[in-house]
Amino acid sequence: MVSEFSISETLVESLYFVNPADTNPLGILHGGNLMNWMVSTATLAATRVTRGNVLLGSLDSVFFIHPIHVGDMVSIKAWVEYIGRSSLEVGVRAKSENTMTHQTSVTTLSHMAFVAVDEYGEPRPVNAQISPKEEEKSVYLSAQKRWEERRKRLSDRRERSKDLSAYPTDTPFKMSFSRIVMSDDTIYGNMMFGGKLLKLLDEFTGALATKYCSGTVVTGAVDDMSFYHPIRVGNVIDITVALNYVGRSSLELGAKVFCEDPFSGNRHHAATCYYTFVHIDQNGKPAPVPPYQPTRPLEKQRWKEAELRVEKRKQLVQALKSMLEQGSLLFE
Repeated sequence: MVSEFSISETLVESLYFVNPADTNPLGILHGGNLMNWMVSTATLAATRVTRGNVLLGSLDSVFFIHPIHVGDMVSIKAWVEYIGRSSLEVGVRAKSENTMTHQTSVTTLSHMAFVAVDEYGEPRPVNAQISPKEEEKSVYLSAQKRWEERRKRLSDRRERSKDLSAYPTDTPFKMSFSRIVMSDDTIYGNMMFGGKLLKLLDEFTGALATKYCSGTVVTGAVDDMSFYHPIRVGNVIDITVALNYVGRSSLELGAKVFCEDPFSGNRHHAATCYYTFVHIDQNGKPAPVPPYQPTRPLEKQRWKEAELRVEKRKQLVQALKSMLEQGSLLFE
């Protein structure tokens, strides 16, 4: 028998208190910690509906509209908007509250796609469906369209996982890291938790951004990304981070993630992503970023590609701000 849920029946909320260990030297919450919390809450919503293990398959762009500070309370809500055969679309909202003034601010709103998997990490059918209420139908239809577009976009996922080309090969501003995936990097089974990987990527890209700026940076945005191959406990992950673009007070860094079975030598491209950071001064205000002029051919190509992403981000963040100003969220 197929279980039916309205969107509101899938809603879950998690609360987090921001401790000093969660923040940068200025007491601002690390973006990677917030991403980890968001994926955790979204995973909870997806797990309850599918009654089993789920993996983060892809992520829509995330923009950090308002900073969150030490001592703030963070509320994260997640809800399932659409269910396919073995995948589902989940909405996520993060809001912070100043515990002294009780002023609240929505920090970000995004969507994530999860895949229901069995004990071997293979997709399994979901015996549930969303039956939206009248006031939820527009959200449901938007999620259905997003799910269909995502399927088309990821139809070549297996081929992308075979892309073992280095990233990049021609810039002096890059860093590489390797580490073994441990059991505490998972939540179910033996596959790495997506939130943990996003947190690591934020740390590594943030490290290079900090080094380049010689100052404090905060995460401004994470572009939409997909995961092409599962990462398992015992795998080695190799991450290369590189500078792609420099603006007045922000900069874009790209990261490419490979996973390898150290016993068989089998290696796969797990994900590629783009992080935007903002350089800030001691007062938390945007500060100028040291200029950079690309000179090598591939550097120039990545710079031009990044310029297109910068323009796309401007449009997306403006649309998000307009949505928040209109108060047109399904769940506050």
